Amino acid sequence: MARTAGTTARIQRLTALIAIELIALAVGFAFGRVFIGHGATYRLLAVSVVSALVAWAFERRSLLLATAVSAVLLVVAIGIVVFPATTWFGAPTLETLRHMAHAASQVGEEARIQISPAPANDSLMLAAITAVWAAVFSCFALAFRAGSPLLSLVPPVALVAFADSVLDGVIKPIYGVLFLIGALAVVFADSLRRIHGWGPVWSPPGARNRLLPSAGRGARRIGAGAVVLAALSPIFVPGFGSKAVFDLSSINADSRVHVSPLVEIGAVLNQSDPVEVFQVQSDQPAYWRMVGLDVLDDTGQWSQAVEQGAAVQEGQQLATGLQGTTITERFTVTHDLGYPWLPIAYEPSALEQADDSVTWFAGSQTMTVAAPPDQGATYTVQSVYPTPSAVALEGTPVGSAVQYPDETKLPGAIPPKITDLAQQWTRNDTTVFDRVMSIQRHLTDPAVYHYSTTVSYAPTMQGLSDFLLTDKRGFCQQFASAMAVMLRSLHIPARVAMGYASGTQITNNTWSVKTTDLHAWVEVPFQSYGWLPFEPTPGKTNPAMATYMSSPSSGTNCEASTGKCSRGGANKKHGGSRGSTTVQRREFATGNLNNRPVSPGTSFSAPRKVPLGEAVAWLAVAAALVLAGIPLVHWFRRRRKLHDAAREPRALILATYDVFSERAADLGFGRGLGETPLEYRRRVEATELLVDGQLERLTGTVVRAAYASRAPSEDDAMDAAADADQVIRDLRRSTPLGRRLFGIYRRD
Repeated sequence: MARTAGTTARIQRLTALIAIELIALAVGFAFGRVFIGHGATYRLLAVSVVSALVAWAFERRSLLLATAVSAVLLVVAIGIVVFPATTWFGAPTLETLRHMAHAASQVGEEARIQISPAPANDSLMLAAITAVWAAVFSCFALAFRAGSPLLSLVPPVALVAFADSVLDGVIKPIYGVLFLIGALAVVFADSLRRIHGWGPVWSPPGARNRLLPSAGRGARRIGAGAVVLAALSPIFVPGFGSKAVFDLSSINADSRVHVSPLVEIGAVLNQSDPVEVFQVQSDQPAYWRMVGLDVLDDTGQWSQAVEQGAAVQEGQQLATGLQGTTITERFTVTHDLGYPWLPIAYEPSALEQADDSVTWFAGSQTMTVAAPPDQGATYTVQSVYPTPSAVALEGTPVGSAVQYPDETKLPGAIPPKITDLAQQWTRNDTTVFDRVMSIQRHLTDPAVYHYSTTVSYAPTMQGLSDFLLTDKRGFCQQFASAMAVMLRSLHIPARVAMGYASGTQITNNTWSVKTTDLHAWVEVPFQSYGWLPFEPTPGKTNPAMATYMSSPSSGTNCEASTGKCSRGGANKKHGGSRGSTTVQRREFATGNLNNRPVSPGTSFSAPRKVPLGEAVAWLAVAAALVLAGIPLVHWFRRRRKLHDAAREPRALILATYDVFSERAADLGFGRGLGETPLEYRRRVEATELLVDGQLERLTGTVVRAAYASRAPSEDDAMDAAADADQVIRDLRRSTPLGRRLFGIYRRD
């Protein structure tokens, strides 16, 4: 029996693949802990495994080619995992690249305001996928291209250490042990290659170059002992369990609810575990407004105009000049906040009590405190909001650009389609109020626009145009921004307000407000009435809008279908019926609708139903792709097997016979388990389907290549390939058409 020197290249590559996949699993599991829930971990695991496969598959190619392919596949992976709605059957598009650029620009801000574990929003997932992919790919390149196994462990260990440094928990050793096993596997795979280069290492007779006999029991014992020792030794080291010298877990880990008007609030809405932010005792429900965003810059970002605030004392009256409904609300902070704005009902008229000094900004009607309120902080505010009727507002003008320069300014890059759409929606309106209501009515039409927190748009005017004209799916941020921009394009001053919706009523006059109630809406200034709120998000109703959405006291009704108002009760205008019968709906994150307290009478817009024909069509496309992909995978694998064995005639002959056996099995002539080549030849020849002796010659060549001491020549390998092809052609002529077409999908 011939013995083979050292471990074969196939065994070495297989060992390298196992080692890098262990590293990939360790990195995916460990780094996934920085996100809330298990979904992000599973996605990072898939990305890390694919990165390892790409690095392994292109090991024998040039480094430049491997890096280029890795970069392209990284973009594909980000598109599929983070922005699937923007891809074309999984392939990234220009829209995908725009979303990636936007998410990348927000990574720094998200990392600053989020705490660990953080929600798996677009920006942080993009950064995590990029880091995991690069760490695994560079680990393989350094270990098996550069021959530096110890240096190769630096990139992945940096991610594992980062996760350990920002998180607390007692399960860290589990990830450390998993990473240690992967590290030992990398060193072992590198050692196999190095030892093979020093000289022959004989395997035991009959071992046939298997990995475990080649490694030996000693290597396995050393590896197991190292893992056990590394896992247990920290327990006996002085200082085990004490606080770190540099405790990174305290950074941004103040358990506050962070909100920034410059960052998409979708990250907060999509948190898997909503947090109660505050409770409010009030005479009536309201939107709890925090800040008005007046300035729209060239990048499409909304921000608060710069103004000088004034200190306000307890009991001090604020000059509002408004007449309407007066309410008193007492706020109790139930979770530490990460922002200085005080949620209040618009518009505050007096500060009755506060635990800290308060600053009043009259321009944006915003109250702030020096430091974000902590849990247990309380304050009491008296507010008044006007109650005009729709008829009264129809005859009321709004402010001019001279009065509101920031609230009428638009960036120069606004697409003409947005202005054209605003003019189309309001072409039959004669008053400013009618125009405002028409735009609101179109945006809240459930047959056209749909509420979804899973969408992501570039923070540009083009992204806004895509929302309005193409996708037509979004949440409050898109709807409010779209309405404000469209109003400004009609020279109507408008701004975006940010705060919280009413919340869930828990007693007669107490509401519980959670992070999922975070909301944005639109405000327009009417003379004598100040800034009035308007609600462009489908399914939402602001209690302060009740009088001019439907005004029974004035005998005025507003009809949603025409956008006009008139006296009498025959017609209903501007969606008055919706305003009077629909209670405020909460902005729920996807998948979190169950097990939540909902106030009685709350109604929800139905989710979009996929038509049966569309679902069947997509299933048919998916099935076609799978059916087309299986033959391609088999073809690629067989070509790869022949390519890997092409350097040595003996290996090429054996590989040719393996491929021949698989192709014959596709035609219904598979080789039985444990059947020798001679037994297989006699069984096939007994069918009398073969006319020449190609199978006999092929069998003889294979047997000599497997057992003869004389090495076969390249001509023998070429003859074996020709005989195999001829036998397959003979078998195909005698095989039914259906078997020839679909035989690859089953085995006899």
